[in-house]
Amino acid sequence: MKKQLAVWMGILGMASLAIVGCDRAAEESESDVPVVVTTTTMLEDLVRELGGEDVKTLGIMPLGADPHVYQPRPGDARVVAGSDAVVMNGLLLEGWMDSLVRHAGGERPVIVAGDALDEASLLSLEGAVDPHVWFNVGMWRQVAAHVTDGLVPLVDDEAADRIRARHAAYDEVLAGLDGWVRGQMESIPSGRRVLITSHDAFGYFGRAYGIDVEAIQGLSTEQEASQRDVANIIELVRRTNAPAVFMESSVHPGLIQQVARETDAEAAGPLYSDSLGPESAGAHTYVGMIHANVRMITEALGGDYQAFEVSTNLGVPVDEPAEELLPEMEEEGA
Repeated sequence: MKKQLAVWMGILGMASLAIVGCDRAAEESESDVPVVVTTTTMLEDLVRELGGEDVKTLGIMPLGADPHVYQPRPGDARVVAGSDAVVMNGLLLEGWMDSLVRHAGGERPVIVAGDALDEASLLSLEGAVDPHVWFNVGMWRQVAAHVTDGLVPLVDDEAADRIRARHAAYDEVLAGLDGWVRGQMESIPSGRRVLITSHDAFGYFGRAYGIDVEAIQGLSTEQEASQRDVANIIELVRRTNAPAVFMESSVHPGLIQQVARETDAEAAGPLYSDSLGPESAGAHTYVGMIHANVRMITEALGGDYQAFEVSTNLGVPVDEPAEELLPEMEEEGA
């Protein structure tokens, strides 16, 4: 594993050098580099991939934090106040962000990922829009193009060219990732293509890649599930003979583990839903997170897992499922 990561990091270094004269050619002092603040860890990774050394990226939320229920800290307002731009998901994911931007004072552009998408392409549940658009890689490509357009005005012409070049390279990776995810889901036997999770974060994933998605909780982790909700999922697992149900890294595993115990289904995961995962699991980038999730889903549901291979550096897939969080989560759910 360490050897593979070393190889990937070597590729990362070489590909970085190849992009339009390399980021090291950017000679601006740090004080001249615009500061861009992001909300979710997915957006933080996206801005780092696109901006490179031409922007200073500051993420508000730490790995594993849940954007549905995040409580801003006093220092968050200071970070926003010192920024040149803010990038947020929108679609009602970060209900706390509008107030934070207002109280930070000053004027700065706010780049909203959801603005990249046609309203007709958005999902809703019980009248609430589904904000989890990052699980459709094709939609994330649209978000990446939109964020690129928002970053370019913050920098000079040379830096803008480098940002556009990074976007072009990253878009190629995302295009390949999109096709790879589709192929992995198609490898799962048709009768087993049911993804049962803790909360309803995978609707865009299911629609894009042809897999039914069911969840105990609703779109937000703030919504509490009833015992009737749990019983309905237990009945579904038994009716479909689902081989596995999936824990999530940002949701307490107790209810999904109850479903597993009462049905003899495997409690698989944890899937990364509202946050990227740890570097040790290879899930600390968007590409790595998607790869880790798809591997866990494919293997647990009986598909034919094949590793995602990219010809460039962006995102570091791993060859082992992300099991690092399992002992801790199982202890919490005991």
